[in-house]
Amino acid sequence: MDAEITPTPNGPLHAERIKLLKNDRGETILATDESVYLCRCGASKNKPYCDGSHTAAGFSGQRLRAADGKAVEFAGREITVVDDFSLCAHAGACVEGAAKTFFTKGPGGRVSHPDASSAGQVIAAIRQCPSGALLYKLQGKLVQDYADHTEIRVEKDGPLHVQRAKLNGPARPATEDHYTLCRCGASLNKPFCDGMHAKVRFQDGSGT
Repeated sequence: MDAEITPTPNGPLHAERIKLLKNDRGETILATDESVYLCRCGASKNKPYCDGSHTAAGFSGQRLRAADGKAVEFAGREITVVDDFSLCAHAGACVEGAAKTFFTKGPGGRVSHPDASSAGQVIAAIRQCPSGALLYKLQGKLVQDYADHTEIRVEKDGPLHVQRAKLNGPARPATEDHYTLCRCGASLNKPFCDGMHAKVRFQDGSGT
C-alpha cells in the first residue's frame, strides 16, 4: 500500500498519499495525494488539521500504556475470535452486534464465546470493529482485510478511522487494513485511540 501515516515526535500525524479524508457523514473533505498534517493533540483551532497548537499545549506523544501485541484466540465450531484487547478503542460495535458472544470476564481478562451467536453475526460484528483489536479466523486462516480503498474518516468528537495505510514508527496495529488513531491527545496508548475521548469529553469543533 502506498499511503503512509507517521506520528511526528510530540506533534501531528503526517499523512501521505491518503487519497480521501472524510467526515463522520461520509462526505469527502479532502482528496489528495499530497502530504497533510492532522492534529492529534486535541488543541488545534483548525481540526482535523494541525495548526501548531501542540507546542503551546505541551503535547506529549509518549505511550503511557503500550499495546503488548498479544492476541488471545477463542475457538468455536465455525469461527475463531482473535482478540488483542490492548488495541481496543471501546467503540462498542462488538457488544452491540453480538452481545451473547462479546464478552465475559475471566481470570486472564475478557473472554469471547464464538458459538453463543451465529458465525455470520460474529463476523458482521467483528467487521464493525474499527480498531482491528478484533479479527477472526475461518478454517485456521486469519481474515483481516476488509477495506477496498485508502481513506481516513474523522469521527465527530472521536478518533481517526484509517483504512489501508502503513503506520510508521514502533507502534504496530493488529492490521494496517484498518485501525484507529487518537486525536484528543488523552489516549494512554498513543498513537492509537483507547476511548479516552469519551472520558475527557473531547469536542473537535471542526465543523466536519
